[in-house]
Amino acid sequence: MELDDKQQEIYSRQIQIKEIGKDGQQKLAKVSVLVVGCGGLGTPVLFYLTAMGIGHLGLCDGDIIKLSNLNRQILYTVADIGKPKASTAKKRLIALNPGLKATVYDTYMDKQLANEIVKKYDIIIDCLDNFETRFILNDACISAGKPMVHAGVGEFYGQLMTIIPGKSPCLRCLFPNGIHEKSEKVSGIIGPIPGVIGAMQALEAAKYFLGLQLCSDGLVTYDGLTATLEKVEIKQSINCICNI
Repeated sequence: MELDDKQQEIYSRQIQIKEIGKDGQQKLAKVSVLVVGCGGLGTPVLFYLTAMGIGHLGLCDGDIIKLSNLNRQILYTVADIGKPKASTAKKRLIALNPGLKATVYDTYMDKQLANEIVKKYDIIIDCLDNFETRFILNDACISAGKPMVHAGVGEFYGQLMTIIPGKSPCLRCLFPNGIHEKSEKVSGIIGPIPGVIGAMQALEAAKYFLGLQLCSDGLVTYDGLTATLEKVEIKQSINCICNI
C-alpha cells in the first residue's frame, strides 16, 4: 500500500528516521493492535498508536468515564462523563486519523473474550488495572502465540515488559505464585505517569513491527520522583506455560 501525498506529509518526521522510512511507515499502516483497557495507560497508548499511523486498533473496555478519570485519561472531557470509554475513545481517534480502522469492544475482558479476539490481532497491549485479568490476557497471548506489552502504574511509579511467546518470560514467570490484590483501596496516581509509561508501550509496539530491539528480557521500572529507569533481568521459568 503506497502512501498518498497527505500521508507522506503527516508522517514525514517519522519517515525521515532511517529505522522507519517509507517502507516502515507502510508496514505500520497494515498492522493491527489490540489495546485492553482504555483508561490511564490505554488513552495515551491509543493516541500515539493512532498518531503514528497504525492501521487497525481494537479497543476493549467495559467501563464508563468518571470525573475522577480526567487527571490522566487524556482522550476524555467533562462532557463525556457517563459515556462508555471504548466507543468514546474511538470517536476521538477517528477525529485525529480519519483513515484509522477501529473495532470497539464495550465490555470487560474475560477468558472467553480473550480466547476469541486475541488471535485476530498482531500484538496485544495490556493497559489493565488488575492482575486477575492480566493473567487471563497473558495466557491467551501465550496460547495464540501473540506478543503482549505489559505495563502497570501507581503513584509516581511504573513498570514495563514485552512478552514474546516462546522467546521471553511472561507474567507468570514474573509472578509464579500469582499476586494478591487488595480491592478495598484504590491506589493514587499522578497524571503524567501513565502518560510516560503508555508512550513507552506504544513505542514497544512500533519497534516490534519495525524489527527493532524490544524490552523482552526483563522488567523496566520507572521512578518519576528521581526520573530514573532500572531494568531487572527475568528468566523464563522452566515450568511456566510460556516455556512448555
